Amino acid sequence: MLGDGVWKHRLFRWWRKAGSESEHIEIKFAPELRINRQDGGGSLDLLLMNNAGMTVWVEEAIVGLTHLDAIWQTSIPTGRARHEIRQNVRANESLELSLAGAIYDAAGRAQGRYSCLIFVVVRCRVGEEWFNKALDTYKLEMTGLKARSLHRSRWYEKKARPSDHSV
Repeated sequence: MLGDGVWKHRLFRWWRKAGSESEHIEIKFAPELRINRQDGGGSLDLLLMNNAGMTVWVEEAIVGLTHLDAIWQTSIPTGRARHEIRQNVRANESLELSLAGAIYDAAGRAQGRYSCLIFVVVRCRVGEEWFNKALDTYKLEMTGLKARSLHRSRWYEKKARPSDHSV
């Protein structure tokens, strides 16, 4: 039979291990970009799918543009936009919203066709824990507020993402 000290030690180790595992929650929250074609135009939409068993608060989407190729802009391009969402996405539900206006403003309100590399970071919260979900880098072509094409560009990723961007 084991002594009291050994049992207490094993019980304490088991309790610490069980406690640390319960604190880590796997969030099955998947944002994705896609073009929604309706009425002859194309809207660039951010689809937020919550496959977790709990509600996720979505604070904002931060959009970054690099390698902007535009002929004529009506304002100075900032290359960065913040789209406030501030909405709950319940368990096993989704939310779809347009990022076309935010991209159009970040591109300097480009007139005519323009293209750029785009990356999006979605800031979310579950309970008291904040986290970021970063999407892959995409090559985007637009005309004004209408999206023309969207292609995932994995090999551009190191080039497009700033090394020290903070959210």
